[in-house]
Amino acid sequence: MQIDDNYLRRYVSSLCMQVKYRQSPSLHCLFRHEDDSNRPYEVRDSVAFIGEAHEFQRFRQLQARYLGTITRLSLHIEMRDPLAVGHTLRLSKYAVAIAKELYWRQDRIEELEIGAHLHDIGKVCIAESVLNKTGKLTSQELRQIRRHTRIGASMLMKIDFLRPIIPYVLYHHERYDGKGYPFRLSGKDIPVEGRILAVIDTFDALINPRPYRKAWTSDIAIDELNKQKECQLDPDVVDIFTEVIRKGVVMAS
Repeated sequence: MQIDDNYLRRYVSSLCMQVKYRQSPSLHCLFRHEDDSNRPYEVRDSVAFIGEAHEFQRFRQLQARYLGTITRLSLHIEMRDPLAVGHTLRLSKYAVAIAKELYWRQDRIEELEIGAHLHDIGKVCIAESVLNKTGKLTSQELRQIRRHTRIGASMLMKIDFLRPIIPYVLYHHERYDGKGYPFRLSGKDIPVEGRILAVIDTFDALINPRPYRKAWTSDIAIDELNKQKECQLDPDVVDIFTEVIRKGVVMAS
């Protein structure tokens, strides 16, 4: 699956235009399988693989290429918001560290890694003037921003291997006290994927500068996370993440 960066830039621009003209954006064409003799990893070729070990190796190669494409796609989307550059890479690092503390299976950790990269994919629906606005958002602009979780989830629905990622996209703005969006879920009713993303998303926002404030230190940001326990954030996830930072398992950056 060879996709160059120029293609990805055009693809992101195309997604933005689809949203602008009220069309339904989709990632399906980016990851679809076609009957193309130049694509060596198609399902139709699986009968030619010799031995399960060889087949598994080829599957992992294809999976790695998909992850590479997803990573680059997220970086191109971040470029629409200068303050977000590097955000998904940092979230991926934090999320994996939490998952390892929870002893998640490797396949679930891999899903989480992709989820961290794609959690804000729906932001292609937000005008850059809104993403980069330094003043207070209007109610209409706020509604536009809050659409990104639903739009992002709908973009993944038609891609089988990305469907497990939907909870990371759909629920990362739910709040533990039930005042979040899009469904106003509360407590443990929020899928754990969303609760993890909410904690690390908040932390990363605090330790990086915003138009209206300077970046906070890691210690002050951790103090703020603790203040938000059972309000915005899951206290158990906050405790795990705090321990990860304290032990130096992952460095805040």
